[in-house]
Amino acid sequence: MLIIDTDPQSNATKNLYPGQKADITIKDLFHGMDISKVIHESVEAGLDIIPSCKSFSVVEQELSTRLAGEKVLYKALKPIEQNYDVTIIDTQPSIGLISVNALYASDEVIIPVYEDYAVDAMNQMVGTVYQVRQELEKELIIGGILLTMYDPRTNLAKDVLKDLKTKYGSVVFDTMIHRDVNLAKCPRHNQSIFEYAPESAGAKAYEALTDELLVRWGMV
Repeated sequence: MLIIDTDPQSNATKNLYPGQKADITIKDLFHGMDISKVIHESVEAGLDIIPSCKSFSVVEQELSTRLAGEKVLYKALKPIEQNYDVTIIDTQPSIGLISVNALYASDEVIIPVYEDYAVDAMNQMVGTVYQVRQELEKELIIGGILLTMYDPRTNLAKDVLKDLKTKYGSVVFDTMIHRDVNLAKCPRHNQSIFEYAPESAGAKAYEALTDELLVRWGMV
């Protein structure tokens, strides 16, 4: 499995490649370096990572001056597309040419939603997906909508879930990631939730999400 961190905030990199100085990052990939030199082993067995860095943000402006700038990542991944069963591209929350690169390089999109204020952002992402499909002629689907930090005790959370189910139906995952302080604590210990608190509600939720994804992808 491969994870590609395209977010200049580099949270995935900090959690999966902690304590390492990533001299070669996704920025180098966008500048033409061979992808085999950009892939690193993460702290998780069987999981490789293409790390990000803060300076990757400058690539956004560079892409606007490049011909077919929205297809750079897609082309770079071509040589290794058969090397991994699953490749996950972690994106920044804002929509720009870096995010469009991630979308064009993907087969499907999973959209996380956190309560009401994120619903508008999700609707914007859905619109962007349709734009990529139509204007760039890319076969791209919405693979799922995931409620995170879900608190069933609040009316707001219940209303958001109801609205999403009404509008998007089965696209919304049955699994929801409930609030769990362990999910906030584990990155500080440079551990995944499965290492830090394997019996926690957060760990069990992500296990359930993995099972649901594998069923949707026809891998079980």
